[in-house]
Amino acid sequence: MIVGFGILALVVAPLRIQSDPSLGRYFDAAVKAMIALVLSISWLFIWDRQVRLYFYRKREDITEPV
Repeated sequence: MIVGFGILALVVAPLRIQSDPSLGRYFDAAVKAMIALVLSISWLFIWDRQVRLYFYRKREDITEPV
């Protein structure tokens, strides 16, 4: 998550995607928000997989007879 925030702050935020003054600011903000959303969803997907792997592995260790 910290890496994603660093990417947003250092790479995405300074970009000028469209220089048209009328709708350019709104389009620029929308594209940057979509990039942030994609980074957030990918981070949540990775986190979810790690948590599921941890708990399912722990549950299998508990249910196995010795």
